[in-house]
Amino acid sequence: MEPTLTARLYVELDLEITDPEEVQAHARDFALRNSGGSAAALADMLAQAEEGVESALMLAVEASDVVDEIPGVTAVSATMWMDPIQMDDGDDGGFGGDAGDGVDGVDILADDDSMDAGEDDGQWSEDDWLEKFRVDAAKLPGLPLAMFGLDPRDSPADPADPAQPQRHAVLLAGAVHWAYENLIDELFDDIALLRQDPSALGETLQLAQLPEQHRDSVDPLFAQRFLAAALDLGTALATDYTGPSCPAQAQALMLILGGVDLVPRLLPSIPLPHGWRDALALDAAQADNHDVSDWFIPFPGHTLNPYAADAE
Repeated sequence: MEPTLTARLYVELDLEITDPEEVQAHARDFALRNSGGSAAALADMLAQAEEGVESALMLAVEASDVVDEIPGVTAVSATMWMDPIQMDDGDDGGFGGDAGDGVDGVDILADDDSMDAGEDDGQWSEDDWLEKFRVDAAKLPGLPLAMFGLDPRDSPADPADPAQPQRHAVLLAGAVHWAYENLIDELFDDIALLRQDPSALGETLQLAQLPEQHRDSVDPLFAQRFLAAALDLGTALATDYTGPSCPAQAQALMLILGGVDLVPRLLPSIPLPHGWRDALALDAAQADNHDVSDWFIPFPGHTLNPYAADAE
């Protein structure tokens, strides 16, 4: 057996950033193409792209690209870091320090499997996401498309026509499914984090977005009950949605609407027509004017998962 030859290649790049917003837009597009259809992965990557131009560059730059097109060489791992961005004072081009002096070194490619994640066959196009939303809309039959402005009397000749209201309504329903899926994934992560450190609410992904005046009540058990209420909401969306069953579900609906609001930045071809969220927002408004002690008390005529519901 022939011995394996290994080498370590050092590359140092001096960058001039001429348009930070364009860098972040590219990072968002990278997230769209490389999240593999996972709502949670996409949300995490979009959050990194929004942190700033440094984080966006760390997301979008593939260190393995340096040798990708060279035959006979395979990048098995890579570590990348970046010095803090500086304003150019004209003395030395704005660059300084030696390779390895950067802060927050990030091991972005740990093994062979992670190297494969960026290959073209794993990338998602905007059309892929549109198709995903179209398919996922069918998973929420309990959510009337009339909520998204579709007149039941509409019968377009070509539902695939981007100008057709039926297409808008279906894709918006798919976007609601995507935002709901992301909410549930991240609530599981939030609960795991709070179990390790109950004081880490500020580091959570979804629970940190709850109204500030109620955050003192959010501990691991509260978070688990909130998750149970959110799961009940998903069942309603998939069967016969008649509005949130309690203030906690109304808060969960608010988080879902916030997720849908990200869609136009991610997929410009999905328009959000004026007033699209009015009906659902009206339901979500039921979360207002309720003390946190009432969050898990069902509204009249509604029931709630017994794990979440307050005892009588």
